[in-house]
Amino acid sequence: MAVDKNLFMYDLSVVAIMKNEAPYVKEWLDYHLLAGVDHFFIYDNDSPDNLHMVLQPYIDAGLVTYTFYPDKCRQMESYIDAVHRFRFFSRYMAWIDGDEFIFPKSKPTIPEVVDEILSDKPNAAGLAVNIFGFGSNFQETADYSRGVLERFTRRAEDDYAPISDSYPQLHGGHAVVKTIANPRKVKVFHVPHCAQYFEKFYAVNEQGNVVPGYSSYPVSTEKIVMNHYSLKSREEYGKKVARGNADHFDNHYDVRNFEKNDHNEKFDDSILKYRATRLDALPQTGGVRMS
Repeated sequence: MAVDKNLFMYDLSVVAIMKNEAPYVKEWLDYHLLAGVDHFFIYDNDSPDNLHMVLQPYIDAGLVTYTFYPDKCRQMESYIDAVHRFRFFSRYMAWIDGDEFIFPKSKPTIPEVVDEILSDKPNAAGLAVNIFGFGSNFQETADYSRGVLERFTRRAEDDYAPISDSYPQLHGGHAVVKTIANPRKVKVFHVPHCAQYFEKFYAVNEQGNVVPGYSSYPVSTEKIVMNHYSLKSREEYGKKVARGNADHFDNHYDVRNFEKNDHNEKFDDSILKYRATRLDALPQTGGVRMS
């Protein structure tokens, strides 16, 4: 379903709050442009690095709307702000982090996959996408000469979904989801993973089953998945610990969390193959590539 440009400026936009993502954000932006994202609403949480400088070419090109957003624990505020200010700009919105990459599998682009799943479900306002958590690839130190997608190609097995420590009735691991939705049907965000919708609307997983919260089990990633590179190397994780959380005043990033989540059992470089295919098709698709 092609977007009607008379109704919306963008087919798919991404909302993200970022802090100290300058070494990674160019790869993240360029990848998502290839995957079908038209625009980014980026909230800069008072980054002391050169994030704004890296973003500037994308701002100048009209691809990024930049908002300086200081103070602590403002992730939910940024998501709600984007919904209220920009809900009529974009047919779909995705609310993700700077270390998350949406990987469409059944169709060439993300909006095409979302259409495939939601088009015959009039009350399904959102798509809950399962997350694959990637490990450190046994890397101790940072290597900024290569991209994240190249460096980290190992993760837990597909069905890794332990019972959540915080909520015994829910699965964690790869059962955790992030959201792509029609922003006009979103009421509010209370957690980063899922929206609260207006009455009669809900989210579904790629199988079309209703997902009422932040976890969808059994894990299903045949059509679309969210690759999450939260750990990176041990050195980079240490910098993440120092930075703190965007959605909690208490910091749950620590060495124990690294050890607990550093799964490297399965090799998976499929997103690299997808990116290469999209790059090869770029002249024919009319896509945008920033140099």
